[in-house]
Amino acid sequence: MPTISILPDHVANQIAAGEVVQRPASVVKELLENSIDAGATKITLALIGSGKTSISVTDNGTGMDAEDAENCFLRHATSKIKSADDLFQLTTRGFRGEAMASIGAVAHVLLRTNQNEEGLGLELKLEDSTLQSVVPYPWNKGTQVVVKNLFYNIPARRKFLKNDRIELRHCIDEFHRVALVHGHIEWIMKSDENLLFHLKPAPLRQRITGIFGRKFDERLVPIQEATEVVQLEGFILKPEFAKKKRGEQFFFVNGRYIKSPYLHNALREAFEDVLTGDHHPGYFLYLSVDPAEIDVNIHPTKTEIKFEDERAIYAVIRSAARHAIGQFNVAPTIDFDAEHSFSVPPLPEGQLPRVPQIKVNPNFNPFETTQSPQPRFRSDDEKYQRIQQEKYLNTAQTFEYSSEDEIKDFWNDNPATTGTNEHTNEAMVWGKHMVTLLGRKLLIINISAARYRIFYDQFLEKLRHTTLPSQQLLFPEEIQVGLSDQALLKEYEGWFASAGFDLRAAKNPGEFSLVGAPMLLAPEEAVPALEELLEQLKHLDTESIESALLKSFAQTLAKKAANSEFVKTKEALQALKEQLLSSSNPQYSPSGKKVILELAPEDLDTLL
Repeated sequence: MPTISILPDHVANQIAAGEVVQRPASVVKELLENSIDAGATKITLALIGSGKTSISVTDNGTGMDAEDAENCFLRHATSKIKSADDLFQLTTRGFRGEAMASIGAVAHVLLRTNQNEEGLGLELKLEDSTLQSVVPYPWNKGTQVVVKNLFYNIPARRKFLKNDRIELRHCIDEFHRVALVHGHIEWIMKSDENLLFHLKPAPLRQRITGIFGRKFDERLVPIQEATEVVQLEGFILKPEFAKKKRGEQFFFVNGRYIKSPYLHNALREAFEDVLTGDHHPGYFLYLSVDPAEIDVNIHPTKTEIKFEDERAIYAVIRSAARHAIGQFNVAPTIDFDAEHSFSVPPLPEGQLPRVPQIKVNPNFNPFETTQSPQPRFRSDDEKYQRIQQEKYLNTAQTFEYSSEDEIKDFWNDNPATTGTNEHTNEAMVWGKHMVTLLGRKLLIINISAARYRIFYDQFLEKLRHTTLPSQQLLFPEEIQVGLSDQALLKEYEGWFASAGFDLRAAKNPGEFSLVGAPMLLAPEEAVPALEELLEQLKHLDTESIESALLKSFAQTLAKKAANSEFVKTKEALQALKEQLLSSSNPQYSPSGKKVILELAPEDLDTLL
């Protein structure tokens, strides 16, 4: 009996849909690209339920006749290519002919189209890859595709969709990617009847500011280069606006959005002298390459392409970015010919210069200190009991206490040395670490990681039971956020307030004034902390949302607070040690980094 059989069309379509349609944003991408290829000058995207309930794309393109309207839902039906050679001369967005068939296999589809300004058009209904009806319908020139109930026939697939906020963000990302490269098209995007974007036809710079806000204009630095291999134009963002998280990073090749870690590294190299390693440059780069020298058919979503001469393009991008940085004085420069002496204005006529007056305090004694009560620190026995009870500490090792003489001998080369031992357990600074004793154990503590753990416990405890104190900023920080970040600020405004952020909305949409920040944060860390929180909230998707929010806020604020200045006096180091050993997990920071390295005398025998 044969074991190999031919799959039914609807099953084959559902399998193909797994590559093309992964989430509502995948449908948005395919429909928008179809409208672009149809020559539309106005495209409207309307979502209901972040695309899970309904996705509607309406354009004023060429439209279709009855035969094309029916054939567009067949697999491998396309108007873009006629032979295999056409794959290497592609100038359109879609070409494989699987998008509409894949969408029709996993959703209810309604198609309305008309090729003429007057007369009746057509309305087609598709369900489970089967055409249900084709009827005349009054419609303007162009096409409307309505996709409803995505994954209605694949419940397991629908269950794995994220919450509405995350799915909407993915849809907005796809909208950005097509709107940024087609400035001649009027774009409208709505979500649940709320207008998100209305972009009129505009040059590239205005299109960027139309999407990301008018203040974005001051961040842009033009970049342009023309070679035989590639034509490059667009903008890079000034280094001072770089983010620790990947922000506005867009590569377009022949009008198609792509992802390329290799080319991204060319930008990183260009910015290496003006950016730290943990910051990422922002850019909007548009590359024009001979279609015969690229292959766009190596990935189902067509976001990855293969270049014939990738190294040459890498070199052009790196060189052009460095030139733009220098030409527009983005990098700091030194003028060796300039006169740097002070410019002293002349005195009024008849006025003589005054002799400087110096005031001193005759009673000041630099050797006299103000005594203040010292905090009570736990004894070694109390510390030992505390560590023994700590469930997170490494239980495979035990802290064995020895006599005072043994501890003294551990430090001294000459065991016979006599004297007091009052400084035995004092902490010492060793680079970025603190070295101290605990019983017979030598502890090497990462100071930054220890502060991270301590601040995390403090923030988490405060956020669970009360509101973090806020300090008013002497000079409020003006910030501008995108549409998705605005929604996050509104959705979690109570959490931001509890964390100590005092935000005031400005007149223009997307603009805010940060007038207060958490008290334990340095003022210069307030905006980076806010941006990092917004970035984390974008990817937050869990059932225990409250617990995840608490940890996310506590980690971000603690990380920024740990970066603040720390004066490494003996008292401060001793207090840090005490606080660490009293924390919830002294051995590890909240990010899982090792905080304490323990060494016993016998451990040194194996190392030396």
